[in-house]
Amino acid sequence: MIIKAVSLFKITFIAGLILLFLSMFVEWYSFQIYSLENELLVSWQYNIFKDWSTILSSSQLNLVLRPNDLSISLPLNIIFTGSLILSGYVILFKDMERVNPISICRPYSYVLGMTLLLNMFYVIIFPVMYLIPQELYFPFIKIIDLEQNFIYLFSIDLGYIFQVIAFMLIFPFPIYYYHITHKYDNEEENYVKSLIQEAQEPIDLDKWIAQEQLKLQNSGKNIQEEDLNILIKTFIEGES
Repeated sequence: MIIKAVSLFKITFIAGLILLFLSMFVEWYSFQIYSLENELLVSWQYNIFKDWSTILSSSQLNLVLRPNDLSISLPLNIIFTGSLILSGYVILFKDMERVNPISICRPYSYVLGMTLLLNMFYVIIFPVMYLIPQELYFPFIKIIDLEQNFIYLFSIDLGYIFQVIAFMLIFPFPIYYYHITHKYDNEEENYVKSLIQEAQEPIDLDKWIAQEQLKLQNSGKNIQEEDLNILIKTFIEGES
């Protein structure tokens, strides 16, 4: 049952990575204005790499009503793209089941975690810090202005939808990967510490001799001095 769950986590993670990668190349947000006769007057689409783009660049009204730049950091977008590539490498070539010890995979858990955190950033912070302050309504709204004879359409687009779906697909596997790589690493460390502690316990020679004497007495044998010397010698050799 656990093996099936892990396999499912891997499949959904790969599907999520594909969606995240595709989201970089499509629009995330759309702003349009129509006349009451359904004539498209203003049209702007946002992509995190290209910023705002339009199909009505020759229209003066369209240029005047262009939304402000959202100014999402380009290095952040590049880091996100890099984390997607590294996460794909980890999921394909750094399987925990094929390495020993598992703690070798521990650094890769941070790569998967970075991808998850950046995905959360775009899902949560993008509308809160970039869209709403610019009065770009979220996730969708239609406003009919009868005074100006305009219909305003504000809506999230395919890229952002991919981000939301991908988050639901990818989050189980990074958490599982992090838990396993850190759990087994700690268990191995605790096991080594317990062995060292046992090896450092003081030697109770009198107690050991008494136990051996009791065993011999129960077996009906008489304990001679020669036998006692042999016991002590055996004990010392065993401890060394």
